[in-house]
Amino acid sequence: MLLVGAETAAASAVIFLAAAIAIAYLVDSVGLRIVPAVVFVAAAAVAAFAFMRLRRLARPDRAAAAIAAVIVAVTFGWLLWLARPDLLPTGSGPDLVHHLALIAYIEQHWRLPHDPQLGAYLGEMVHYTPGVHLLASLAGGWLRTDGLHALDAMLALSVALKAAFVFLVARRCMPSERTRDPFSVGAVVLLLVPYAYSVGSFTEQSYLAQAASELFAVAMWWALTVWDQQPSHAAAVLFAIFGVGAFLTWPVWTGPLLLVFVTVALIHAASGRSRRAPDAPTAEPPRPLGATAADLLIGVAPVAAIGALHGSQHPAGFQIVRTGGFVIWPTPDVVKWWFFALAAIGVLFALTRRRLLGVTLLLVAIAAQAAALTEAARSSGAAAPYLALKMFYLAIYPMAVAIAATAAALWDTITAHVAGLRSPAAAWIVVAAIGIAVARPVAVAPRPKPVLSEPVFQAGEWAKSHVGLTCVDYLTRDGYTAYWLHLAVFGQPRASGRAIEDETFEPKKALVRWILPGGLPYAITDDLDALPRDIRSNIDVVTQFGHAAVVKRRGESGPCH
Repeated sequence: MLLVGAETAAASAVIFLAAAIAIAYLVDSVGLRIVPAVVFVAAAAVAAFAFMRLRRLARPDRAAAAIAAVIVAVTFGWLLWLARPDLLPTGSGPDLVHHLALIAYIEQHWRLPHDPQLGAYLGEMVHYTPGVHLLASLAGGWLRTDGLHALDAMLALSVALKAAFVFLVARRCMPSERTRDPFSVGAVVLLLVPYAYSVGSFTEQSYLAQAASELFAVAMWWALTVWDQQPSHAAAVLFAIFGVGAFLTWPVWTGPLLLVFVTVALIHAASGRSRRAPDAPTAEPPRPLGATAADLLIGVAPVAAIGALHGSQHPAGFQIVRTGGFVIWPTPDVVKWWFFALAAIGVLFALTRRRLLGVTLLLVAIAAQAAALTEAARSSGAAAPYLALKMFYLAIYPMAVAIAATAAALWDTITAHVAGLRSPAAAWIVVAAIGIAVARPVAVAPRPKPVLSEPVFQAGEWAKSHVGLTCVDYLTRDGYTAYWLHLAVFGQPRASGRAIEDETFEPKKALVRWILPGGLPYAITDDLDALPRDIRSNIDVVTQFGHAAVVKRRGESGPCH
């Protein structure tokens, strides 16, 4: 197995994240308390060992290393910029609150929830695969903050690393060395076209676990591409490590990748020989069938084992395949029609190139799983094939690589007849022009309006320490801000008490409660100046944090509940 230095560094970084999740999960599984410092040391040791071993298999490539570093830095910085100034999650909806509630529980106990009675507080999150929640909690411990404040940066890092892996996969799929780097960057740039799926999945829709798991899924795809080009035990081990991380974070993505690995292994077994890596100086001899079978076992068995372990402890977790919910449909209004057209052309082109076999097979596997999930949704009477539609979030990555590889082949054909365009600079100019065109709509789009803010969090923490939690009402402009305060900040039950009363989190109903006498004595507001005059004239500000404040009702108040 021959790698470049950028691949070694990126793989080692993701190994650290996957190892941290797996170590914390296994520690909890045997009944021990999770200690962030211990997990950090153990995960760092695993990543360092992997880096040292992989470095022996790598050759230096300064261009690839520089490009990958720029991709990670620019993507990470841009996503943090979107979350400014509080650097808190920018999405909305109940899913965001439910994820934050599980993170808060982990930080409070440094254990995962196992008692079924905790379902009253956490709902289905008791059975949820906890990868992203463990990472956020651990990162909060490592950085001397908390999971809420570490979550957005951790997700931004995962997306930045994922973009680097898309670049590295694309490099291995390009038809020639001359166009390899610029058009591989083009594959990353094209992901801005389906923005709602590549970035909006967590910045707007709050699919936190899904978005984090995409990093491990794309890393699995990269490891599979490496194995296809040069089968080795090392590549199979990488596939397994990333697969464990993907399963423990959001298991839905592992299905297509496992199916592709099995298919590629069968193709290798049938051919009786391995393909030569693009940069290998000589072809390798035929590989024994037993070695291919061993690699398949190495790659698949750990993922199956962690799945069996989670299933034995949380059998209800597999009901996810029958769940419903809102999800964006991939229509031309959401994703430009020309992206679909170019992707179709790219797939047709990929069918003619053995180098792009992994791209084609991944799209076929995604479609197959989407069909199975559609049938599961139909049999359960779901209003929409929720998880089947979710598969498009993964499909955009092989689609982008297929488009970029097709464009690179077309550019090679054109430049073969036009000598003036053979310079690598010309290819970079084309990719830059495409980047400007697809980035412009993203740049002018309004930033998402977060329902979380640092002043409101500080007000909630103050109230939690100084006021009875059953005595606090919510005067917020968005009902999900109130929902977050009630469940994730205050830790109130989700299936009983005020949480099951819709009026608790309805902003207009809350205003009415504070205009009329006899309500709860205290409230948290996210914008003191925006409160109606009838309310402001009948409250005392107990403490204030920016625009947010804890206020107290004047006159008679009702009982706390």
